[in-house]
Amino acid sequence: MSTPAAEASGPEVVIVEDERNLRELYLDVLSARGLHVVALESVAAAEAYLSRRAPDLLLLDVKLGDGDGLVLLDKLRGQGLRTPVIVVTAFGTVERAVQALRAGAADFLVKPFTNERLVSAVGAALESGRRWEELELAAPRIEAKKSGGELIGAEGGLKDVAALLPRVAASDATVLVRGESGTGKELVARAIHQASSRMDGPFVSVNCAALPSSLLESELFGFERGAFTGAHARRKGLIEAAEGGTLFLDEIGDMSLEAQSRLLRVLQEREITRIGGRDSVKVDIRVISATHRELDAMAASGQFRADLLYRLAVIPIRLPPLREREGDIPGLIEHLLEKHAARKGRQGPRPDAETLRRAAEYPWPGNVRELENFVERAVVLGRFDLESLRALPSAKAPAPVEPGPAREVPEGSEERSGTAPPSVPTLREAVARAERAAVIAALKAAGGQKTVAARLLGVSYKTLFNKIHEHDIREELHIG
Repeated sequence: MSTPAAEASGPEVVIVEDERNLRELYLDVLSARGLHVVALESVAAAEAYLSRRAPDLLLLDVKLGDGDGLVLLDKLRGQGLRTPVIVVTAFGTVERAVQALRAGAADFLVKPFTNERLVSAVGAALESGRRWEELELAAPRIEAKKSGGELIGAEGGLKDVAALLPRVAASDATVLVRGESGTGKELVARAIHQASSRMDGPFVSVNCAALPSSLLESELFGFERGAFTGAHARRKGLIEAAEGGTLFLDEIGDMSLEAQSRLLRVLQEREITRIGGRDSVKVDIRVISATHRELDAMAASGQFRADLLYRLAVIPIRLPPLREREGDIPGLIEHLLEKHAARKGRQGPRPDAETLRRAAEYPWPGNVRELENFVERAVVLGRFDLESLRALPSAKAPAPVEPGPAREVPEGSEERSGTAPPSVPTLREAVARAERAAVIAALKAAGGQKTVAARLLGVSYKTLFNKIHEHDIREELHIG
């Protein structure tokens, strides 16, 4: 059985909890925050529901009447479910938490917990899910193959990176990939791994910003039995799991100084000591790290170890933002049009040469995720032209107006004397009009579903909600 979904139009959250009182409590707390909540009571109900739906978040109890939540989580991940998951249990040990995180959980809640902790965890997990979705749209697009990786659109600003990758892959030196959020740092790391002699070994990815310092260290280095409460058996860490392959440390700038010291030893000595252990374990791994932070400034201020930075950045790679890749944009647009037209089973619109030129000149402050959202919207609406470019929600200024035919102004007229009021809108008015038009177009394309519309626009649900009220769109479209 399942509790009816709470009436709300926000992100969809599925709760799997066999205790009725708790299930209803979670439903009440989350639906009061504007979330669309579906409450289920068993593994069987969850499997049936998730076989046909992919919610924005899954809140999953570990101990259920008809099975184990972590076993279900493993199964769902194996079937391709990529929804963020928060695991809930009454048995709060570090080992259980690590098990949940290894299975792909975004967070771990130990009963009993406050309503505030629940709301905070759900909000963070939803935001994390949105960010991962953005990262999947990030450039450069890399189609990983056994023989190497191909950079889609590597004709402009990525040409140097594309030329460098084969030489980087041929060595075993550490690599530090720098770039703005969403520029495809992990995709480059995977391409290096898949073009290297380690391609048959594991590629182990760790997001250093996603775990608390204590959990990150136990995840990376493993632990011995009795090292801490709940450590009932020896556990190998992810560094050992990467044996013979590549360890990718994403957001390395968020790693604690203590963990940095332990990592430095790995790079220097090629060995680790598990937490609570005395014996050293030799490891054969290649380390690739990535960051959007200014590590040089952090090292100068003592926030990051300078000696570790030197070790990590033997080969530095900088991924340029899309605004520096003007020559790549037409190729990316063609690739993305084909991709989304195929996904939606329709013929994609074909931009003319002038529209492509204007698209290449636009700075795309949201990088490729903004470009991809724009292209997807163009496929949905069936138009990719200058007018749609002018309606970009992130536009800082209106696109240049096409010049019209020259018009003779009579001598002595107000226009000739310069006393007539300007006929062009102010910058603020132009941006507001463009925003309003883009929001209305997305809502119509999404059939009034604000979650879908937010994704088309490349903004959060909260931002879309605020824009609907700011531009007084509610009554016009009769949406809730």
